[in-house]
Amino acid sequence: MSLKHLPPHVRAHVYVTWVGIGLSALGIGGFFLSFDQVAGPSRWAVGVHHDIPWGAYIAIFAWVAGLVITWYGRRQIDAAVRRRRQEMAEASRVDIE
Repeated sequence: MSLKHLPPHVRAHVYVTWVGIGLSALGIGGFFLSFDQVAGPSRWAVGVHHDIPWGAYIAIFAWVAGLVITWYGRRQIDAAVRRRRQEMAEASRVDIE
């Protein structure tokens, strides 16, 4: 099924979900790339309580924000699916008199 067949509000929430997934992936990748700031040899020379590893904190924030955005998008998509199923169930009822 193509995204063109979806209603515009559902398609927008699909894109929001994809953005959240991408942001989470960037956060995870950024955290792995910031290991040198968190626990690398440069960190051992200075001490663990002197420098703030901003790269790691930003990566963690991006990961959490991506999870929240993904959760919101999926929740909206699921609500739209429930509404559509309800509409289709109501339309399929036949009254025999």
